[in-house]
Amino acid sequence: MSSYHLLLPQCTILIGVLVLALFEIVDKKFHHRQGWIVHVIALSLAFVQQLLLYRLPASLFVTGGMILDGTTQLFSLCVLLLSILIQINRQTEKYSSQSQTSILTLGVTFFCLFAIQSNRVLFSVISVLGMIWLAHGALATETKLKEETNLIYSGIIRGLIFLVVGVLLSILCISVFGESQMDEIQRVIVRGRLRQPPVFAIEVLILFLGALVLGVPPFGGILGRARNHSSWSLSLGLTGLFAIVGTNIFVRWGLLVFTRPAIGVLELEPLTTWNILNVIRVISVTGLVLTPLLAILNKNIRGSFLFFILNPFVQALFALSFGQREILGGAIAQVVVSVIIIGLLISSIQALEFSPTATLKEWMALGRTDMVACLSIILALSSAAGLAPFYGSFLLQKTLSINSSFGVVLLLNMVLSGFYVGRLLTLAFHGGTADSSQPTISRTQKMWFAAQFIILIFMGIFWQPLYKYGAYSIRQFFGEV
Repeated sequence: MSSYHLLLPQCTILIGVLVLALFEIVDKKFHHRQGWIVHVIALSLAFVQQLLLYRLPASLFVTGGMILDGTTQLFSLCVLLLSILIQINRQTEKYSSQSQTSILTLGVTFFCLFAIQSNRVLFSVISVLGMIWLAHGALATETKLKEETNLIYSGIIRGLIFLVVGVLLSILCISVFGESQMDEIQRVIVRGRLRQPPVFAIEVLILFLGALVLGVPPFGGILGRARNHSSWSLSLGLTGLFAIVGTNIFVRWGLLVFTRPAIGVLELEPLTTWNILNVIRVISVTGLVLTPLLAILNKNIRGSFLFFILNPFVQALFALSFGQREILGGAIAQVVVSVIIIGLLISSIQALEFSPTATLKEWMALGRTDMVACLSIILALSSAAGLAPFYGSFLLQKTLSINSSFGVVLLLNMVLSGFYVGRLLTLAFHGGTADSSQPTISRTQKMWFAAQFIILIFMGIFWQPLYKYGAYSIRQFFGEV
């Protein structure tokens, strides 16, 4: 088998982009429904191909600086799965620019895979730049015509800022280590004595880019207010895709490069005097407090949800910061759970036909008219909060067992998250007057909600397979292949 076969998922997506572009050129001949089918088929084939590639050896590399190991495989599968969920939920959406939006969103997925699987810093920076520009273009197609130009310019500026910082990081890596390949950088750090100030600057830039892409508060996310007026599927879905890539930056650019297995191979230890594990912990602690707090303070439902769907990612980042093998695999597996949470949220909110500007006033007494969709949202948010019996509660229990003083912040996160979910539950069933004008949910939609909810419950009750899958994906952190 040639190493170039590892690029089959990307090639499949690229073919899908070309077919959709053909549909756009001959728009009068092809219906948008056909474009939606092509989009789903391309993503499904890429997902199956990526799933089959997981059986290959973790040490297999591709010419050009691509890498295949357990962590990149898991994150790549998460990207493809979330992209499929986004597209499935877009089936009933009607936009005049739907064909252009499909091309741009499929392009975002294409660059996501390269950003995750690239083994060179500069390649990853260019891939994330493509994600930023295409994501802003997709969001602009679903907003008001007079605001499209502002969103496009905003995306260009944000992309250029990221590019400048990324190029600076690449230059520093080449000048200090003589290489921009991540595994080679780690070998240089282990073997030689380096001046600490340049290495410190590189670590700062990596952590800044990771926090920016992930959207950890106080960062507003690389997409910013561009998500305010787009569809729910793109708004929440693209936020999830960037969160996965941001988590990958912390894991592969940070932990994998600047740490190594300690004696006993049970935890990681820093390779530099500036302990990157402690800095990641401080970043995640800030996110643990601000993520649920900003969700509580935000009266706009979309703004509130955009903050809160980052909560499981922040909890995973906090668990990763301890570098212990027992927790590391569970934290990586949390990303898979986050994808299902976002998918359930998108489908439930779209069934209720909430407007982008909906506030808590529209949420009040909603459970009396649409109990199924409302409960689906509440349960998805409960899973994001880490409440039992969902998988997040297992990860929180494992993290608290470390007996760190930072565990107090994690308990505060649980209290704030529980308050947020409890307040929404109270408003949905006990406040205001029921609105009888809410749309009726079909039996197919109810079955779709139930399927996603059962998966979330299954992951929480029978967590062992998911935990083992996450533990298998981190073997390269401890020198295993």
